[in-house]
Amino acid sequence: MKKFIVTESQLREYVERKKAEKVFYDIVEQIHKNQKFLKENVSHKGANQSIIDKFKKKELITPKVHEMLIKFKIADENYEII
Repeated sequence: MKKFIVTESQLREYVERKKAEKVFYDIVEQIHKNQKFLKENVSHKGANQSIIDKFKKKELITPKVHEMLIKFKIADENYEII
């Protein structure tokens, strides 16, 4: 069994990255559910924007999560759905 020696800052960075990934995948999962279960006459863009707003209101969107949303072209710099 291998032992890895990491510094405290490396461990904190790893934990922050994992938290950001979890929040990002929660957002993507909810957006996917909206597109799958909402009827055609309901605005998907408005429903998906409400998901982003909900996470932003709870202060779960960190700079790393925001960066991931931009990278995967889900939201822009102003937290608006693309």
